[in-house]
Amino acid sequence: MEAANYAVRFDPLIRRWYDRKRARKHRVVAIKAVAHKLARACYHMLYEGTTFDLGRAFG
Repeated sequence: MEAANYAVRFDPLIRRWYDRKRARKHRVVAIKAVAHKLARACYHMLYEGTTFDLGRAFG
């Protein structure tokens, strides 16, 4: 959750995705969705041994 809050504040692509989600859902649900996406991305990075791809995660 802390990483999601930081990402929403400082990354424009993640912020745009968060704003679209927040327009349809509650603020807490939207930030949890960002946290879930980041957690899934971290899992795949560790599993596949790749680097983080922002476009793949939030594109």
